[in-house]
Amino acid sequence: MALVTCKLCRKIFTAAGGRTCPACKKRLDDLYMKVRDFLRDNPKMEFNVDTLSTSLDADIRDVQALVDMGYLDRESTVNLSNEESSRQKLALELEKSLNEMKAAAASQAQKSTVSYGQQLYSDKSRRR
Repeated sequence: MALVTCKLCRKIFTAAGGRTCPACKKRLDDLYMKVRDFLRDNPKMEFNVDTLSTSLDADIRDVQALVDMGYLDRESTVNLSNEESSRQKLALELEKSLNEMKAAAASQAQKSTVSYGQQLYSDKSRRR
């Protein structure tokens, strides 16, 4: 086990994994339950870290730590659907580009291929 400094309270503790001490972890778990309940009770409102910390009377660093640790997602479902549609649009553009490249490669293959040596020495008038 290694000695690690807690990223929230800066206390040194022994840890097998993670960068938060057990006391901070418990505090964050309790805060997460409060935040989750608050967000479920107010589904129509938009929040950021500052308004959540003010509404719950919690330390802003703890709320930000929840976001950084992945407990809370900053994106809304509206932004996710926009992101998903932009991903689909990008995938369609990529597929179109690949099809064009395939067609160009097929037309190039239909032309007779000539090697450098054939190109250089095939002209009969150019003899040494």
